Amino acid sequence: MIAMLAVAVAADLRTGKIHNKLTVPCAGAGVAMAAMAAGLAGAADHLLGAAVVLAAVLVLSALVGLGGGDAKLLMAVGALKGFHFAIWAMLLTGVFGGVLAAVVMIRRRAMRATAMNMITNVLSNAGGVPTDLAAGSALGKIPYSIAIALGSLAALALGA
Repeated sequence: MIAMLAVAVAADLRTGKIHNKLTVPCAGAGVAMAAMAAGLAGAADHLLGAAVVLAAVLVLSALVGLGGGDAKLLMAVGALKGFHFAIWAMLLTGVFGGVLAAVVMIRRRAMRATAMNMITNVLSNAGGVPTDLAAGSALGKIPYSIAIALGSLAALALGA
């Protein structure tokens, strides 16, 4: 998992993308290793970890603009480490994601512009007009793989 996260962060920083050729084989390997170690119950736990995280992240993707590569990276974490770990990694990723966004806003002096963009998007969405969340953002895209890596490593350090 640590190697996958390192490769994903490097690719995300370099190209802005996390490729399926990294996440999909890692997810498959996680389920296969769980099946070999703990049989059907192990495979089911790891599949559940991948499915629950993927479902939650797909909802978040629609709401906050999380990219597909980020969603699949978190799914692969769930497949590699199982359901319980995946929940903790996802929650801690959210914490680190908030910190990452705040740091980027402060560094780019974009707090006011970001707040105004958020208000505009909330009002537009409340009025039934879907918006591209990143389109009016002073921040643009943030390499969220950093938050995923930190959240997953924190879950690992906590023994989740």
